[in-house]
Amino acid sequence: MQLLTADCVIPGAERPPLRPGAVAVDAGRIVALGTPDDMRARFPASGLTALGDAILLPGFVNAHQHGRGLSQVQLGYPDDQLEPWISRRRGRKAPDAYLLTRLAAQEMLRNGVTATLHANYSYATGDYEAELRGVIRAYEETGLRATVCVGFANQGGLVYPPTDESAFRDCLSPQAQALLNQTPPAYLPLQETLALTDRLLSEYAGHPTISIALGPAGPQWVSDAAWQSIAAHAARTGTGIHFHLLESPAQRAVAETLYSGAVLKHLEALGVFETQVSAAHFTQASAHDVEDALRVGLTLVSNPGANMRLFNGAPPLADWRAAGLPVALGTDNCALDDTEDYLSELRLGGLLARGTGAPAKANRLTLAMGTEIGAQAIFQPDIGTIAPGQRADLVALDPTRARGPYTDPDCDPLDLILSRCTGADTLLTMVGGEIRYRAGDPPAPTAE
Repeated sequence: MQLLTADCVIPGAERPPLRPGAVAVDAGRIVALGTPDDMRARFPASGLTALGDAILLPGFVNAHQHGRGLSQVQLGYPDDQLEPWISRRRGRKAPDAYLLTRLAAQEMLRNGVTATLHANYSYATGDYEAELRGVIRAYEETGLRATVCVGFANQGGLVYPPTDESAFRDCLSPQAQALLNQTPPAYLPLQETLALTDRLLSEYAGHPTISIALGPAGPQWVSDAAWQSIAAHAARTGTGIHFHLLESPAQRAVAETLYSGAVLKHLEALGVFETQVSAAHFTQASAHDVEDALRVGLTLVSNPGANMRLFNGAPPLADWRAAGLPVALGTDNCALDDTEDYLSELRLGGLLARGTGAPAKANRLTLAMGTEIGAQAIFQPDIGTIAPGQRADLVALDPTRARGPYTDPDCDPLDLILSRCTGADTLLTMVGGEIRYRAGDPPAPTAE
């Protein structure tokens, strides 16, 4: 049994803070919370972690990223429109997926993130299973809670449909065709993808921190027949589905052409929403798409920094909030300040979502975006709040640590966090009752 005490405990978006507060943790889960005196009386034999003036709250959920521990600028492909940016990235030598993901996981833990969704991704090494197992190993070794998506795409890698890729290739020079023919496939064929998913679901059933989901890349990258097979598999196994949706103007044009502007209705007819589903981006959605998202129960993940950096526009978060859409937040490893500083990205999302709404609720809704709705988006219902029975995924922040000691004593602690804190203010990150980052501790060694 562990007892964590702090000057302030914020249990969740809809619950008032405890000042001071204490949280009891046992076997990886929250047992109780209350005042420090009461909790010491109830659990006198507990080990004590005294956090002093810190604010203790649910760990943040990065609900869409790809395990890129180095930013695209560091890797040599600066901001551009999405499609040429993807092509430029694919033209570079493939990095080590394990090492890059391990660095990303350690950065997230250092910045107060306790759980993430690793979206479908491939470096086209020709061995997708080895890539994916390296990714899983990185999350498992660092202890970051991760929902890892098994990726799939079978069209649109070179040009979006309805353009015929074979005809497009025939128009290229012999040298260009030769280069394309040298590129290994990014993903496994469909049946091998589903078989790999079944193996991983079996291997990681009951794992304390690793969960498996299906990650079809997005409507324009997956054929209708494949969507039907993936949807049937997900419905049969109860596996969540996560994909990219209406991210760019080009994807909007594809949706207009292929689906008469009703891409979610089209996916619904293929059976996609018979299970838990979340989708990232949605920046190019129409009012009709928003209505359909509400109707099918879609959870969205906004990536505001990435959307603006890759010339797709600012996501209309205030409109989505007004419509009642549940929206989580992800960095997409392309955040506004080119780091994994989740709090800065959450602040950006919260400001975009404010609109002209009620100021008193704005920060509460922003916290939910980064915790409770994030838990929903990554298919992990027992994280995102501090309550008995929930997993002990916690972050402790000291708002005076990085940018000076003075704070008005009447300042609301949540206002302080969402207006001023950055990842540098993280004192401690706990996942499933295990401390995975503590400020001042030496960094964890990298496995050979």
